[in-house]
Amino acid sequence: MKESFNFLREIEKDVYVETVGIDFEDFEVGQVFEHRPGRTFTEASCTNYALHSFDLTPFITDQVYAHRVYGSRTRVLEIFVLSAMAHTTKTFGKVVANLEMVDCELQPVFVGDTLYFESEILSKRESKSRPDQGLLSIYSRAKNQHGEKVCSYKRTLLVYRKNFGPYEAAGY
Repeated sequence: MKESFNFLREIEKDVYVETVGIDFEDFEVGQVFEHRPGRTFTEASCTNYALHSFDLTPFITDQVYAHRVYGSRTRVLEIFVLSAMAHTTKTFGKVVANLEMVDCELQPVFVGDTLYFESEILSKRESKSRPDQGLLSIYSRAKNQHGEKVCSYKRTLLVYRKNFGPYEAAGY
């Protein structure tokens, strides 16, 4: 494992600061990152997400409707799955911005399902307009507890380069 993947930085003898994310320079095309732990979707987390996002989708807000149309299994909002996927990882903690999401494929996810996420580095290049940042193209996918792919997409991330970013700005 690369030394640069260590998420602890010693700031003085026996004193460490926890960091999140990998610098742009440390990513290589072809690397695959398995993001753990997985994410289990509960009835409460789905309801909470729907309420906070003001999503009035009937299969979340109306259990009678949901059971009549979809049966006894409660579906998880697709946008919740995408959001969980995009925010579950510490690997990409030095992301400045998600610039693009394309080729999204979704299968139904149900309350009680546990998803496991992984991301593969497809390409990388230095930013032409931002010398302290670089661009990563990645392919992310989610599999449920049965190993079935339930979500995938390609996305482009703007990532801080080594010695730049929020930790350095904060003096960490």
